[in-house]
Amino acid sequence: MIQVRVKPGVEDKIRGFFPWVYRPEIIGYSKKPEKGDFVVVRDFSGKFLGYGYINPQANISIRILSFRREEPISKDLVRRRIEEAFEYRKRLYLDSNAYRLIHSEGDLLPGLVVDVYGPYVVVEFTTFGMSKLKDWIIPILIDLLKPKGIYQKVSEYVASVEELEKEEKLLYGEVPEEFIWEHDLKFYVNILGGQKTGFFLDQRGARKLIRSLVKPGDECLDLFCHSGGFALSMKKAGASYVMAVDISSQALNLGKKNAQLNGLSGIEWVEANVFDILKALIAKGKSFDVVVIDPPSFAKNRATVPNALSGYKELMLRGIQLTKPGGYLAVYSCSFHITREHLLQTLVSAGRDAKRQLRVIGESFQDLDHPWILQIPNTLYLKGIYVEVL
Repeated sequence: MIQVRVKPGVEDKIRGFFPWVYRPEIIGYSKKPEKGDFVVVRDFSGKFLGYGYINPQANISIRILSFRREEPISKDLVRRRIEEAFEYRKRLYLDSNAYRLIHSEGDLLPGLVVDVYGPYVVVEFTTFGMSKLKDWIIPILIDLLKPKGIYQKVSEYVASVEELEKEEKLLYGEVPEEFIWEHDLKFYVNILGGQKTGFFLDQRGARKLIRSLVKPGDECLDLFCHSGGFALSMKKAGASYVMAVDISSQALNLGKKNAQLNGLSGIEWVEANVFDILKALIAKGKSFDVVVIDPPSFAKNRATVPNALSGYKELMLRGIQLTKPGGYLAVYSCSFHITREHLLQTLVSAGRDAKRQLRVIGESFQDLDHPWILQIPNTLYLKGIYVEVL
């Protein structure tokens, strides 16, 4: 196996169970590695640090799968990690037949995402090295879950960074359009053509929290609504009217189908750019009891954070202006690079500009089937702040 030595000082974070080695942190190799090769990571003096796989062209060159000398990378190790993840999900009361089974570094399998939708499974390989283990992983999933079908999704951004195959495809059985249930709502999931793996499972707890804020008769606004997770939840909680806004006609059509599936009316589905519709609503003097802002990732990397925060500032300012006194505003970020502190500081600035006081009434993170590891800060990506606008 190829030996890789890292610069002095890098060993401290690796011994603290941080699984990434960046390209500039590498001193040298025992021989030139190829993409996806297994490597042994050693400190400057040659002491063992871990086993991983490498992509010499990527900024994050090595992802460590094992920190134990007696536990090299093997099919048995991958099986045990998947089985342990499955047992962990069994202990969670998610009240849904859809859940994330493997959450990459959060389940000690960096580069692998697996979502389960009843009898169907969606996988996403986010690194070249993990994609090379596909012939191990897919049979393990078939044996463990006995699914009717497995479909592979691809993130274009990740594929370009890791130089992965960009074709989405069926890997096993069949995967039609299917619906799931969550608490007392059902949702169609467009696995083949939808965003991410088909549904935003990580916001399960947030949708439940939003329900608790809605009073019968409230008027609510769901921005970046996708297929209507928050909109349907607010309507189910007793809202008299919900405006759901998204720029994607495909997402809105799926949202309308979800509303019909649950027998819910009183939701206005609006195809528009959110920034434009916010200005138009303010110009009309419109206001809402509950406003939800759940945008896509504005910050793919650290360099884009300033522009992302500028976008958040405008969304928050307009959202505050549209919230009735005593009403609630919820704002989310799904990017690791936008921190909780970023959200709070930007809310303070937006509240000052809007001349409104904001009382924090809650916070949320990704749901428990998307685990985060304390020693791997990057595994905590989803943050939500809930404020009462006074």
